Amino acid sequence: MTYILDWKRTLYNTDTFELIDGATELLAFLSKEGDSTLILVGKGSDDMHSEVKRLGVEHYFADIKFQEGDKDKSLFVEFVDKDDPKGTFFIGDSARSELAVGDSLGATTIWVRQGKFSDELPENPVYSPTYTVSSLREAHALLENL
Repeated sequence: MTYILDWKRTLYNTDTFELIDGATELLAFLSKEGDSTLILVGKGSDDMHSEVKRLGVEHYFADIKFQEGDKDKSLFVEFVDKDDPKGTFFIGDSARSELAVGDSLGATTIWVRQGKFSDELPENPVYSPTYTVSSLREAHALLENL
């Protein structure tokens, strides 16, 4: 399986410059899934690469991609399994951003409904998250039971 994880406000708190509660445990769990690949995506540039390294989580990811400006499909498309898109999981905090892209690509999406975008519903109801959780700990529990 492939797990595409959003960085800012999903794993990384942009106000405290620290990982969000449950991030390390979720990454450790996903990386123990023998055939799993973890991809980190988000807005930013070299400054965000430095933060990933400073927080000691870069080793969990097979690839790390940051993009200036708005995230678009091109950032994600190469990581989605064309033969089994449902086997690719998008995990993020914005139903209008990475999760809408994940849905449009046929992937499984998990909305971590926390923080700034917790009340922001999908712009197009066709692209609703597959699962909705309120924290990374809840996402972890969900994934353990899938």
